[in-house]
Amino acid sequence: MLSKKTLITTTTIIILALAVGGVYSYKKNLIPFGKKPVAEVLTPEKLLAAFVIKNSNLTAQEAQLFQQRFDETKKTLQSSPDDFSSWLYLGVLKKGVSDYEGARDVFAYAGRLRPQSSTPFANLADLYTYFLNDPVKAEISIKQAIANGPNDYNFYISLADLYRYKFSDGAVKYEQTMLDAIAKFPDNANLIASLAGFYRETNQTQKAIEWYEKLVKLSPENQMAKEDLVELRKK
Repeated sequence: MLSKKTLITTTTIIILALAVGGVYSYKKNLIPFGKKPVAEVLTPEKLLAAFVIKNSNLTAQEAQLFQQRFDETKKTLQSSPDDFSSWLYLGVLKKGVSDYEGARDVFAYAGRLRPQSSTPFANLADLYTYFLNDPVKAEISIKQAIANGPNDYNFYISLADLYRYKFSDGAVKYEQTMLDAIAKFPDNANLIASLAGFYRETNQTQKAIEWYEKLVKLSPENQMAKEDLVELRKK
């Protein structure tokens, strides 16, 4: 059985964020000439109206379990519409059945409920980066997550990866983002390992050696880092 805690944990990331602005939609998919689209107002009623299972890879049993979890969460939110954790869980459920637009709307609403929380914005950034292919909104979202939770180094990794894989000048932005993060968290082995690996993968051998040496000094038990350093020094 998938527990509520497990579903939230496995998809939150660093999971586990659209800025507070609204989500746009078209009325009847038609816009009169010269007029702008009308911003849809997200309400609990609209967000709870339907649960569309779009993931065809789910077994019948898994789909039934997701539906059951949705029904339970819907009931909770109808009686307690300010239950922040349940809104996050609903977003996770919708993402789990591949309703990415629905998950986006739920996380955006959760961000409005708790604009100082990093979690809904980190989840939005993940959706925009890997599922909705909107790197600009992903950047806005993860930066909001960082502003709300500046002491979570994972958010900096998420921003750096977004730049590296989704922006044309991503390599430069990745490097600078990671350097900024390491300046803030100088003894974080995960950050140092990520930057060292980046330099190795992009054939910046001397920089790679420098950062692998820092990594080995910080984590002397890291045998893989030691082996990578030996290989780099042979070049």
